[in-house]
Parts: sequence; C-alpha cells; structure tokens
Amino acid sequence: MIKLGYFTQTLFGISETFIYDLVLALNNDENIDFTYVSKHEKSLQAEFNINNTTVNFSHQFISWQIRLFKLSELFGRNGYRNRMNLKKWIALRALNKKVTKKFDVAFIEFADTAILLMEYLEQQKTPFIVHVHGHDITSSLNDKAYKEELMVLFEKAVFFIAASEYMKRRLILLGCDENKIKVIRLGVDSKHIEPTPWSERTKLPPSIIFLGRLTAIKNPVALLYAFHKVKQEIPEATLSIIGDGEMKAAVLNTIAKLGLSNAVTLYGALPREKSFPILKSHWIYAQHSVTSLRGDTEGFAISLAEAALHELPVVSTIHNGITENVIDGKTGFLVPEFNYEAMADKLIYLIKNPIVAEEMGKAGKKHILNLCNPTMRIEAIKSLIIETNNYNEK
Repeated sequence: MIKLGYFTQTLFGISETFIYDLVLALNNDENIDFTYVSKHEKSLQAEFNINNTTVNFSHQFISWQIRLFKLSELFGRNGYRNRMNLKKWIALRALNKKVTKKFDVAFIEFADTAILLMEYLEQQKTPFIVHVHGHDITSSLNDKAYKEELMVLFEKAVFFIAASEYMKRRLILLGCDENKIKVIRLGVDSKHIEPTPWSERTKLPPSIIFLGRLTAIKNPVALLYAFHKVKQEIPEATLSIIGDGEMKAAVLNTIAKLGLSNAVTLYGALPREKSFPILKSHWIYAQHSVTSLRGDTEGFAISLAEAALHELPVVSTIHNGITENVIDGKTGFLVPEFNYEAMADKLIYLIKNPIVAEEMGKAGKKHILNLCNPTMRIEAIKSLIIETNNYNEK
C-alpha cells in the first residue's frame, strides 16, 4: 500500500469538480493510504470524511511580516527574496509541527504550493508530483524569487502534470525537462448528462449561456458586449450567467449600461447538479477567456467541456488549452482575445443556423468524450503515483 499525501493550499470552488473526483477516487483506492493535507480546516475532508491534516502555510500571527517584506519589493531583488524565504520558513515550521505521518509519495496541486513544500519533502526524502494549473506558471512569474524557486522545483520534482499540450510547452520553455511532463487532461463525467434534444431546444427562444467564475481571465464584460451586438440583430435572444466573483459589480454595471436587464439572467454560483439542468436548455455556450493584465491565464476551462457534453456548440477565444478543447469550425468557433465583435458574429451565425449549431454540438460531445475521459485521467494519475513510488525505492 502506498502512503500518499495530497497537498493543497487552495480551497477549491464548486466548479472545480475534477479535484473532488480525483480526491474521492484516490481516497477510495484500497491500494492507497490517502491523507489530504490542506491549510483550510473546512475543506473536502469535512464533506467526504477523508483522512485529513490541517496545516496553515501562512499563519495569521506573522502575516504582517509578509506584508512588511512586500513593501521592500520597492527596493529591488532582496525584497522578493526575503519575502519568499519567510514564506518557506513558515511552511516548513508548520509542516514539521503538524504533519506526523511519513508519506511514500506526495501529490501537490499548484507549483506555488510545491515551492513551499520542497525543503520539507526533501528532509523527509519523499518524492513528489506537481500538478500545474495556470497562474502558477504564468502571472506568478512576476515575482523574481518565485521564478528562481521554480527552476529549483523543476530539478527536484519527479513529475509535472499539465492539462494541455499548451501548458506542457510553457513548462518546457520555462526550463522544465520534457521527460518529466505528463499531459493528463481534466476529466469530465458524462454518466449523468443527458442532452436536451435539439428539436426541443429550438422550440425555446435562442439562448446563450456562460458558466464560471466572474474574473478578469474569463472577462464576462467582453461577453456582455458581444451579447449586446447579438441582441441588436436577434431581439429575442437571451443570456444566462452562472457564477460569482470579483467582477460581479462590473457585470451588473455593464448590464445596466447596455440596457440588457430584461435579457440577462444571473444565477450566482451553483453546484453542477443545479447548473446542468439550466445549461442543457440553452443553444450555445460562450466564454471570452483572456490573458489578464498580470499575465494570468486559464488552465483547461472545464466548463467548455461540460457544455460540449450537453451538445452545445462553444464560442470562445484562442487562449491556452481552449484550442485543444474546442475544434474551431467543427465543435464551435474560436476568436481572438478581446474581440467581442468577432464573438458576436459567430453567435449570430449559430443562432441563424441551428442545424449547424446542432452538428457542432454533437461533434463537440464526441470530441470531449475522447479527450476528457475521467476514468482514463484517474488511472493515468494512479500509474504516475506508482511510478513515483518506484522512484523512491531505487
């Protein structure tokens, strides 16, 4: 039996179902002694009765020191380095105090968490796998000390998991050994998804839907501008938005500014059992993902895959792994980032050509079933854990 420590700093949102699915699968495997190590007391273990250790990686008692060192960034390189060293010291101290179990293998979500764990895992002689997602190999690189630590992480980790070929290429260009990188797609469970027949959908007014966090990288404001142009050409069209986030105020202001209050429905954040019945009644899925001003990008954009399983054609942007998720011209359309006018044109085309929309929706489902098989994802990760454990035994 492999003693596996699953480490994360992030309290995952309800839309990140691939995390829940993986954790449950690993926890239920009779060949794995699974422990979930998180900084959040109220997390997955409370909901699913998973063996858990809570470790506060950045204790509030000394968080003021981090803010103090953050000010020293104004004075150049040493500010970044001092702050990074402090964060690593906090993490090492907390881990040595709280984690009493010795693991055969560690699985770490996000490279920034792995950087904080490196010294501890090296002391414990525990080989580890790092799953990168997005910000940890994009906007986080704005921190000079982080970039230096990432180079060290490339040497020390046994494997890196990337959800797309795009992310693999970014890792290689940053300096990671290509042989350490495994592309394992995020899994999307289709078992309980039953698409609404298109003959039923088209009885309803043409409708567009977006499901995801209201953040800069998803740019819901650009989507609203695209929909405004759609509305001018097709007055009966509607837009649904499922999600919440820091851009909610901007979304509300844009809806009012463009006079879309009677055509846009905001549902807030919903779990998939509540969001899927809404999703399946729509015609088209749209998401205007962009690179943020800080350089942050999407990971794999799982909502697009879920929409495709409901046989919705997808209109999105040429961004990160979305170009692998959506086959332009076959399962949907891709437009340049920030070009909301081009997005509007594609949405109008699909609404005016429902037969094409149906064909793309069906092709999208077939594509995602092959690309994002959850069973294959879990088995691939389990195999990687076994290989990493064998590395430990050498």
